[in-house]
Amino acid sequence: MDVQKVYQHWLDSPYVDEDTRLELMALKDNAKEIEERFYKDLEFGTGGMRGIIGAGTNRMNRYVIRKASQGFAKYILERGARPEPAIVIAYDTRRFSKVFALEAALVMAGNGIKAYVYEGVRTTPELSFAVRHLNASAGIVITASHNPPEYNGYKVYGEDGCQLVPEEADKVIEDVLAVKSFEDVSYMEEAAAKAKGLLEIVSESVDQAYIDGVVSKTCTPSMFQNPPEGFKVVFTPLHGTGGRPVVKALEALNFKGLIPVLEQMEEDSDFTTIKLPNPEEMEAYERAVAYAELYSASAAIATDPDCDRVGVVVRDDLGHYIKLTGNQTGGLLLDYMISQLRELPKNPVVLDTIVTSDFGAAIAKKNGIEVVSTLTGFKFIGEKIRQYEDGSKTFLFGYEESYGYLIGTDVRDKDAVISTVWIIEMLMYYYKRKQSLLDRLEALYREYGYHFETLVNLKREGKDGMAQIGQIMANARNDRMDVVAGLKTIKITDFENDPTGLPKSDVVKYELEGGTWFAIRPSGTEPKLKIYVSSVATSGEEAKTRADAVAKEVQSRLVPAV
Repeated sequence: MDVQKVYQHWLDSPYVDEDTRLELMALKDNAKEIEERFYKDLEFGTGGMRGIIGAGTNRMNRYVIRKASQGFAKYILERGARPEPAIVIAYDTRRFSKVFALEAALVMAGNGIKAYVYEGVRTTPELSFAVRHLNASAGIVITASHNPPEYNGYKVYGEDGCQLVPEEADKVIEDVLAVKSFEDVSYMEEAAAKAKGLLEIVSESVDQAYIDGVVSKTCTPSMFQNPPEGFKVVFTPLHGTGGRPVVKALEALNFKGLIPVLEQMEEDSDFTTIKLPNPEEMEAYERAVAYAELYSASAAIATDPDCDRVGVVVRDDLGHYIKLTGNQTGGLLLDYMISQLRELPKNPVVLDTIVTSDFGAAIAKKNGIEVVSTLTGFKFIGEKIRQYEDGSKTFLFGYEESYGYLIGTDVRDKDAVISTVWIIEMLMYYYKRKQSLLDRLEALYREYGYHFETLVNLKREGKDGMAQIGQIMANARNDRMDVVAGLKTIKITDFENDPTGLPKSDVVKYELEGGTWFAIRPSGTEPKLKIYVSSVATSGEEAKTRADAVAKEVQSRLVPAV
């Protein structure tokens, strides 16, 4: 790409608004910044298109949104899955989310596709639900999930309410790349779109149908109406979209034990009270833990800004609050679900990913439940659910290590609303038996082995960062290690050339002796390289020592000094 040529085209185009033009003019003497903004187009990864807000082809702005929407509109029309094509569009609390959602809707209208747009912010799982509920052709959600405030993003969904898998996403990308200039976008003004019936607000009845589905899937509704005496749980949506639906679902269950983190219930695009709105990080719970200590709550729960991920911190015997990992929460939820089933459904299956620990799989298999591992990205779990609609298997539970869980099939993406409700029910169940989730986790470890996982995130930003990540992945493929931290390598799987039948993916996984493994892959949503390490042993200390040693050696051997 001729960076300067594209930059100048943006400056000269009559389609570019004055604010954007002024932003670009301020960069005229900054060649490095111009290159970062224009050296490529934003790409679709495991979580869609995501980037820093600003002017440029490699930034999130109304013109990139229009281009992506024009390509997606062409994809929808070419598929012709509905005689009257329609799309549902939702957005989160981030900067420009509402603006971007409307831009996408007006491009859809310009292409003759009816756009249902929410009047206010909604969660990602609500969008997934609404696509199927409204019999729409597709869906879009404007969100950057748990990224920092300067980011926003664009996720696309098919008619089944599932994010597009690579085969379909590649077709969208082709159509997006075919949009060469601003003039190639078909756009309709808002008033005209409304007059022609091509822009409509999503009815509140859709919200209610979603909440009804969440409530109907609880195991013991009466426990919410009569919680154990003294039971309290703190909840924060981290300034995101989760506050309304979580509270609404719990109100429908007549639950009175919820303590909201009031200042974080407010929708705030700057996430003022937290450094990073990510429930995977303990610092995100600072306010929630303060509330929990004040009210002697059993736990504190946090959902990310688009409410597809959820994390929980649990009080231990000394009164300290301990954050559970995604793998631990997934294993606990699965164990609880199995304990509440009177009998297993026909051909039950649990879905996880190739970087999920073996903890949940061990629980499932001992209980006669098949486990199928997909590539990273919940779209692959959603794809499997669709395949099982032929009756070959019964979906029981899906989860991934990055704090995403799904119960039921109304939604085809990870759903932190229903997961939060289930976590609260599980907490009450054990509280009533004078146990915490930590107590149950210890019992499971004694039965299935002590599992320990660690995740190393290596941040590498910009064009140079992409090159560094590519080099590290090349090292993982070419500098094959026969022994890692004293453990022999049993198997190496390069998922770019995987014989298991999974789609190609930029992941390399080493399986070591004794049940230890590590996997390395670029993030699909952030400028990061991720190294996952998992170990199992007869004690927690031994498992941790082993995993830490593997993580340290992998970094020293594969990652060049920066």
